[in-house]
Amino acid sequence: MRRSRAEQKELNRRALIASARHLIATQGTNVPVDAIAEAADLTTGAIYSIFGSKRDLFLAIVEEGIQADVAGIDDLKQSFQQDDPPLRATLETYARRAASHVDDAFHEETRLEALMTLLCLDDDVFREQCLHLQHAQRSAVAALLTGRPVSSRTPLRRVTPTEAEPIATALLALTSGYLLRGVLDDHAHLDGMVRACAALADLVGDDEAPAANG
Repeated sequence: MRRSRAEQKELNRRALIASARHLIATQGTNVPVDAIAEAADLTTGAIYSIFGSKRDLFLAIVEEGIQADVAGIDDLKQSFQQDDPPLRATLETYARRAASHVDDAFHEETRLEALMTLLCLDDDVFREQCLHLQHAQRSAVAALLTGRPVSSRTPLRRVTPTEAEPIATALLALTSGYLLRGVLDDHAHLDGMVRACAALADLVGDDEAPAANG
């Protein structure tokens, strides 16, 4: 069955994103556009007709990653509708989900993220665009945390949207930092990441936090 023009364009778009992800991770952000096109078995003209510029292709890579993460967070939120886990358990579950993504391809993904961050330091426009995309990610995490029970005491207190925002920012920073460090030490620290993320519950006075030793 012959593909429509729109279907072929989407296939070409995904092929270019896939080749760019791999080449950026292995060669850096200075990889030539013709190398990206060649790896996708397309012409450089396809890059400019689909994305408009090399920067916009890079931005599409960032957007694809964030959209996938937001979809995963939304799925996690849906799974909580019946169980209604407390904040601490929610934070632990989020961290374990992040740790579960560590596989053979993870080093390449982490290198890609690091290189895109460096590009943000050199390109003000790209940085602003990435910040806009990351707002959606932070909002999804904040929505996941909002309404979580802080403890089982009566009356039951739940996390407010105002409380959820800074915790979401800290949670994203913690998981990103730990996973980036994991590239250096073979992820021996992942249990520590889960504990550190769970400890963010203390920011809203989780009175069921484990008592400190001593």
